[in-house]
Amino acid sequence: MSEAGRADAAGFALRGRQDEADRGGASLTDHSVDVVIQDVKAYRFDAPVVPPIRSSFGWVTERSCLLVSIEDTDGQVGWGEIWTGMPAFGAGHRYDLLTHIAAPLLIGQRVRRIDHVSQQLHAAMLPIERLAGEPGPVSQVIAGIDCALWDLAATRSGLPLYRLLGGTGATMATYASGIRPDLDPAAMDTLRQAGFRAFKFKAGFDDAATLGHLRRQGRDLAAGEHMMIDANCGWDVAAAERAFDALAGCPLEWIEEPVGPEVADDAWHRLAARTRHPLAAGENLLSRSRFEAAFDWLGVIQPDLGKWGGVSGVVPLARAALAHGLRYCPHSFGTYVGAAHAAHVLAAVGGDGRLELDVNVNPLRTLSAPDFPDVIDGRLTLTDRPGIGIAVDIAGLSSLR
Repeated sequence: MSEAGRADAAGFALRGRQDEADRGGASLTDHSVDVVIQDVKAYRFDAPVVPPIRSSFGWVTERSCLLVSIEDTDGQVGWGEIWTGMPAFGAGHRYDLLTHIAAPLLIGQRVRRIDHVSQQLHAAMLPIERLAGEPGPVSQVIAGIDCALWDLAATRSGLPLYRLLGGTGATMATYASGIRPDLDPAAMDTLRQAGFRAFKFKAGFDDAATLGHLRRQGRDLAAGEHMMIDANCGWDVAAAERAFDALAGCPLEWIEEPVGPEVADDAWHRLAARTRHPLAAGENLLSRSRFEAAFDWLGVIQPDLGKWGGVSGVVPLARAALAHGLRYCPHSFGTYVGAAHAAHVLAAVGGDGRLELDVNVNPLRTLSAPDFPDVIDGRLTLTDRPGIGIAVDIAGLSSLR
């Protein structure tokens, strides 16, 4: 960490001591961690999207990723992914928040409770949230840091993360995500050959054509296959109702983000009552209270570990969702670092949720961890390697520069 970075963080500080915080209540798990942070590194990469991906919010022509590594004084390293999303150049701002503000606060800190570190970072960076109006980027940076600390803790323990978190089963259902609604049958067969048995199609744009394509995809499903759609907040309430009616006979496992999180709660209730298909959302919610409010109208909860909460926030949220009778299906649409964290948390909390795996061409994903587990007959099985169980390949990603 540069002296300039330390200077930028001079006005911020972590408040409270970890040992004092420990007396405040029960830990997320029974595992105790005691590490001193020696270094925090950030790795930002960009790549063109060929072919471009069409969504309700436009065409995605470039993708980015921001990975964070945290090294302790024993030389052990943990990895996390900070959501960057669209526009891709937003990764630069999150990189600056990480390197100039968050990282200097962490270096030299003794960590005993990871969830308390995240709370302290939120308190320290609250002026940025307030004055710059940036709860999203701040939450994303802290979420990625939290994930990296949990990977570090599991690596030090010699356990895969899901087992450190109390999970026992290493196998989970998956689905192929980000599929264009008009994908031809031959390309669908390629996804089947890659092991997938469930498929999520893009929606929320060009309804005159797209809804017909979706009905055709539903008719073409083989026995034992499943489909979902994701409108990416592309409809208003009236358009969503029309789409629901048009897709009433389609075998949908869920309808994701038909409208945006800013839409009033009563409108979400109205939409949930309009369709027999469960509604899904969560990647764009930024507080535990908003998630808990959404329990009333959602059937599927989808937080992204790199956007909000990290492991410390999402594990208790997912368990609460399951206790409420909902499904937990983590959102993941970045590199294999984020996907690995999502897989381990899904394995830890259990339930019948599915792991989201982006199937669009993305060298940032494929180069990030070539040893990411394969999908076999619709399911993925985690290894017994410590931590998140993958070898992050920074050299491979650097080849894109």
